[in-house]
Amino acid sequence: MWEWGCNIRLENNSNLWGKTMSKKSIMITGVSTGIGLGTLSYFVKNGFHVYGSVRNSKDASRLKKIYKDNFTPLIFDVTKEAQLKKAVAFLKKDLKNSNLLALVNNAGVAISGPLLHQKVKDFEKQIDINLNGAFRVIKYFAPLCGAEKNNSSKKGVIFNISSISGKIGMPGVGAYTASKFGLEGLSHSLRRELMRYGVDVVVIGPGPIKTEIFDKIDKKFIQSLKKTDYANDAKGIPKRMKNAKKIAFPAEEVGKLVFNALHNPNRKTRYAITPSRMMYWTLPMLLPDRILDRLIKSRSG
Repeated sequence: MWEWGCNIRLENNSNLWGKTMSKKSIMITGVSTGIGLGTLSYFVKNGFHVYGSVRNSKDASRLKKIYKDNFTPLIFDVTKEAQLKKAVAFLKKDLKNSNLLALVNNAGVAISGPLLHQKVKDFEKQIDINLNGAFRVIKYFAPLCGAEKNNSSKKGVIFNISSISGKIGMPGVGAYTASKFGLEGLSHSLRRELMRYGVDVVVIGPGPIKTEIFDKIDKKFIQSLKKTDYANDAKGIPKRMKNAKKIAFPAEEVGKLVFNALHNPNRKTRYAITPSRMMYWTLPMLLPDRILDRLIKSRSG
């Protein structure tokens, strides 16, 4: 699990923040690793200036050294409203009269466990970061994409990073699935609400992507299931993670998809990106629920 609670450090630090060098600017949350980092890298390579949220000054400095004037780090926690307000005030001033061309809502965590054995505080934390956090970011940053009255600059697109779990509920990831199902519903309502401003909302639903999550198997969590009815399922977690890592797409592939969707005037409302598409996406979406239930049960034993 990730820990949050960093402080905003925006004031009077020109060496860290630099200056916005491009009129083509986007904002990505959670850029220190994984999909956020891959999307940051792809957009910088293609001529964009990226504002990206990180949780601490160490990550901000590390990424600033790599991407230099093409990147402006913002240090905030998506669960801390006061920090978000400070970050958006800085960004509004830095953008001057232009809009963000994209807001990529990526920051999130995955807290696993069978629902009957999951702590209430962990379930609430999962929802607060992945769903409530996305809502907070949208609330404060959407106007900078042009979602406000009398904004005549080029309008941006809001990309909400969901998951295959945003459509398919698998055992052991109920809290995560709940957060992503919620994000998908939020996205549909938001898209229809923002039509009046010309701001589009798109869902990106990745399958296995090469991120640090595959190297963070919680041994204590697996140990905790040994005395439950899910003990046999827990034994297979390391192997399943290892197999998924082998076929996972590079994180930059998600960035490429976001980039292409941003520039497509006929973009879809949702994109799925996954290796082994037939197994991870097509069949689960086509099969009746009861048949899929039986297949999952036979696989898990």
